[in-house]
Amino acid sequence: MNLDRIKTYGWGALRLLGLAAVVGGVLALGLLGWQWQSSVTVGRVAVTGTHHAPADTVRHLARVDSGTVMETIDEALVADRVARHPWVKTAEVTKQRVYRTLQVAVTERTPAALVVDASGRPAHYLDPAGYAMPLPDSGAADVPLVRGLEAEYHPLRRMAPPALRAALSALPTSGADPLVAELAVQPDSSVRLLTAPIGAHGALPVLLGTGKIPAKLRRLRAFAEQVLAADTASSIGEIDLRFDGQVVTRTQPLDG
Repeated sequence: MNLDRIKTYGWGALRLLGLAAVVGGVLALGLLGWQWQSSVTVGRVAVTGTHHAPADTVRHLARVDSGTVMETIDEALVADRVARHPWVKTAEVTKQRVYRTLQVAVTERTPAALVVDASGRPAHYLDPAGYAMPLPDSGAADVPLVRGLEAEYHPLRRMAPPALRAALSALPTSGADPLVAELAVQPDSSVRLLTAPIGAHGALPVLLGTGKIPAKLRRLRAFAEQVLAADTASSIGEIDLRFDGQVVTRTQPLDG
């Protein structure tokens, strides 16, 4: 074996030793990192996005104590616990190990209507999906009233029938939102609304029925803008939108 071949083998061995050292170092750092991550504990639970749901209540629902090992926390399970608060629509939980912080980002429900009981007293709010939220300590939302629903409710169960949910969801996009003062759920689950005063006509009852609610609300807006606002007569006593593509008016409301 000549000198050149000896040098070649020597350099090859050194390169292998260097590579082995690098791989060993990476593995060692990875092991140390894994050991660190598996031992990090929660220093605090940070809650963001709350207005009506108190942050302390959200922390109580999360049920994560200070000192809990981060690695043992199931983010989806904690988010599900937090979402059981009636004002919480969704919750996202993330682990910030460097800061020993469990971050709980809350998105709250938006009030779309205020349910009143048989005596006319405020009972609870409804969001567009028909879920109920308790009355907050302060700050009333400027939303239509709803009559004909139970005053008692379960926070995880939809309280509104499909026709009412369709109306609540469609009000902002239909442009009829400013026209609606009250919505009443009838015994057959159909919806009857009462408008805000419109020109000389004052407040008018409107029969919506149960189907195609968004289209009916758009029709109501167009009728109010094109007919009611321009008509100074006050003979209309009721508007009936239950028939496809039609606006039926009566001088006296139907019974019931």
